[in-house]
Amino acid sequence: MKREQFLTQPEVASFVEWLQANLPTLTFNLNFKASKFVPGGLIAQVQGFEQVIGHYRWKASWQDAHQQSVNSQSWVQTRQSLGQLGAWLKRAVDAGDEPQALQACLQVLRWGGVRGAIPFLQRLATNGELSAYLRKMAGLIALDGEQDLDDLNASSVQRFDAGLTKIHALLDASGSPIYDSRVGAAMGMLYSLFRQQWSGGGKPLLAFPSGGARGSQLRNPGAFVNGLAARQFSSISYETWARSQVRLGWIIRELLGRTNWFADQGALPARCHAFEASLFVLGYDLRCFGLAPQVVVPVAGQKARKADSTGWVPTGNTFDQAIKDYLEYYRNGGEPEKAPFVDWLSTHRSISRGTAQGYCFAFSMQEFDLFDCSLEVLERIVAGGEDGLRAALASEVLEPFALGDERVSVCLVDVLITGRAYQRETTGKARVASIVSAGYAGTPDTANTLMHLGRNVGQHFGLLNAQYLPTPLFERFFGDCDLDA
Repeated sequence: MKREQFLTQPEVASFVEWLQANLPTLTFNLNFKASKFVPGGLIAQVQGFEQVIGHYRWKASWQDAHQQSVNSQSWVQTRQSLGQLGAWLKRAVDAGDEPQALQACLQVLRWGGVRGAIPFLQRLATNGELSAYLRKMAGLIALDGEQDLDDLNASSVQRFDAGLTKIHALLDASGSPIYDSRVGAAMGMLYSLFRQQWSGGGKPLLAFPSGGARGSQLRNPGAFVNGLAARQFSSISYETWARSQVRLGWIIRELLGRTNWFADQGALPARCHAFEASLFVLGYDLRCFGLAPQVVVPVAGQKARKADSTGWVPTGNTFDQAIKDYLEYYRNGGEPEKAPFVDWLSTHRSISRGTAQGYCFAFSMQEFDLFDCSLEVLERIVAGGEDGLRAALASEVLEPFALGDERVSVCLVDVLITGRAYQRETTGKARVASIVSAGYAGTPDTANTLMHLGRNVGQHFGLLNAQYLPTPLFERFFGDCDLDA
């Protein structure tokens, strides 16, 4: 489907009209907890979507080609910072300068507080393919081209995640939005409100996928009364995420073409990014829309509670055994993909497919991205210790662990939670109680699931000792990392 075909669909056209009529009148109650990204927090009531941009906060930094730090926090500062970073990236990609293109990409990830795409980018650069791949994707992501959405498919989109959406957006000159969990959540909420008021009925035509926050924030419209649930990034394909970025960009450009919103930002692409940045603010916690979260029906013996995230509870699995199984599978010629590995596990380990699926928790791009690493790297990861941890993080220099804004790196966070719990408490019951009390898990059973993985991953990489207490490597790696900040 091409741009005009997409925008002329009755439901899409009606949604754009609804946004044009309603965004100026909506009230948003912003409430950000203090964090390294938002020092001091933020509490504000905002009338009208266009006014949200004044409350943009994202404290971040990156280093330019001369190792000079570029810092930003407000939208004005961020716009200038990203303009500089995007220009560096474009120069390098246009020139086919692989080392500079890679460095620019890595600094985009640093600015965004994400790192999952590092192995993928390094592999492309090593093979001399990074610039060519980014140029190809630029043509498919552009909002003013004649490409078809079907051109974004499993063959053309090798990977897509919270880091690559930033890289592709900065490389684009037409205003393609950064499509992360916050942006997807906010647009999904607006679409959910539209669907509740629209008389057209029928199955929803649009979908705005999102991902969980690392804290207690709500980023799924389905968590609210009569809300339309959003698919999660962890359950969609790379090409589906990429198409969502293009669809959102088409809607934003169409809407801004009908209005003078964000006129002070400059030309249309700059206005598009201001719109996207406003969505980013609203997507921090969808409770800012003033709607009531729905109540989850409790299991017998448990208290009723409002819908929330899953904290830091993983899918139950035994990490060290799963990666050993994968190494055996890979060495015997297995395809580095989830489906055939699950088939292999079911056959060779005599376990159910559901259990085999659970074994793959740590393999996803939100965790260690093991399906995307080479045999040499996999062998280092399986060997464990500090070298295995460096291999898993695609970094020969072990930098301190940094928490981003999204619910990723659950395996390592569970090591942190587990190690601190063993430091503070002397009994299993007390450790479970402290984890539940902190909101990292909802029940004693899920707290034990969390600690099972934390102990397993922690010991494998030498972060926890035989008594599950933090090692010197743990303290050096996690430092003063604060989950609640």
